[in-house]
Amino acid sequence: MPTYTPLDSNITCNPVFFINDDVEACELFETATQRIQAARDLLNSVTCLSTELAEGADLQHVASAAHLLLQDGCDALKALGWKVGKGG
Repeated sequence: MPTYTPLDSNITCNPVFFINDDVEACELFETATQRIQAARDLLNSVTCLSTELAEGADLQHVASAAHLLLQDGCDALKALGWKVGKGG
């Protein structure tokens, strides 16, 4: 039976999102890579925008999305570390 670790990005007392600890290391790596690259691309788009036209709320939304993607990617890397015996 698979074991699951809650993502650190859960904001409720009862976690909703989890990492399946029993998947292959390559799947954890691919998941982490996807999320970190998505955050990188999102932040790269922000660097190309004129901040004079951006609203404070818009930048906050982008920062929140980037943070969430990076946190999930870091959680997947942490699980990968456990899998390859490096700890947390």
